[in-house]
Amino acid sequence: MFYWLARLFFRLYFLIYHRVRIRGLGELKKFLATRDDPVLLAANHESYLDPPAIGMAFPGRLRFVAWDGLFKIPVLSALITALGAVPVSQENKNSAAGVLRQVIGFVEDGFSVLIFPEGMRSPDGSLLPLEGGFALVASKTNAPIVPVWIEGTWNAMSVHRSFPRPCAVTITFGAPILPDELPENLPEKERRKILLDSLQSALENLRDKKQA
Repeated sequence: MFYWLARLFFRLYFLIYHRVRIRGLGELKKFLATRDDPVLLAANHESYLDPPAIGMAFPGRLRFVAWDGLFKIPVLSALITALGAVPVSQENKNSAAGVLRQVIGFVEDGFSVLIFPEGMRSPDGSLLPLEGGFALVASKTNAPIVPVWIEGTWNAMSVHRSFPRPCAVTITFGAPILPDELPENLPEKERRKILLDSLQSALENLRDKKQA
């Protein structure tokens, strides 16, 4: 029950304060209706606003790791926990292996997971190089990858701001990337490279399409 209340709160917040637009949702719902397995949502990362924005837009429950400092704010802590956030300390965040094991565990338990493959918020809103940990998770879980491009949250609340401004936000869900369609005998290193390159291209295409 509280999950739906938290989702409603963030939906109203983003609709009213950020005039949010969600693109590609119909196609995503059709894809999800054809499969029972969880998905990996792989998004660019501009702001602390990104997880709740994508969480309220995705048509299902999610898990994602979030900086434990956000859980020290009582109301926000309850809301993001309801949306599926799990706290991770800065110390553990810097331990990539531990975070990756946690994410893989979420997928194995049947949860769709939100991942930010850049590994950090962009300092200027541009797409940073993607880290290889994402490809490891995608390869190990074989879960479909849904690229997500979020635009406007950097203007609303960049790394240089502590309070959001009422800037417009757009969330675009792209076509899924299917690891299970890769050849089974593909070497692991090559498999991960293909997945990482495919996501890089997908995010760049969503960005360029949005900016066109």
